[in-house]
Formats: sequence, structure tokens, C-alpha cells
Amino acid sequence: MRNKNVNYECQNMFTHEVIATFDSYEKADTFLDAAYDFPDWETVPPMKIAEVTDDER
Repeated sequence: MRNKNVNYECQNMFTHEVIATFDSYEKADTFLDAAYDFPDWETVPPMKIAEVTDDER
């Protein structure tokens, strides 16, 4: 069985555009926290974290 490389993408919730990719969930979560702590948080698109494997790219 082949090991699958897993990454975590911060995606726009509506368009599914990839905004950033990380190698751990914690880093992706930290990115979202920092984005929403931004002074102009209203301009930050709604995002979700998606787990992506090599097979899904």
C-alpha cells in the first residue's frame, strides 16, 4: 500500500478557490485565525479547511 501525501487547503467556501496550502491542519487553522484577526476582516473571504490527498489533485 502506498503512503498518501495529505495536505490541508484553505479554500473559499463558495468558489472552492485554493487560497493557501499547508502540510498540517494546525498550520491551516493558525492561518484562518490570523486572517480573521486581520483589522479589515470584512474583506477576508469565508474559508474552510479541506483535507486533500495526492489522488484528489
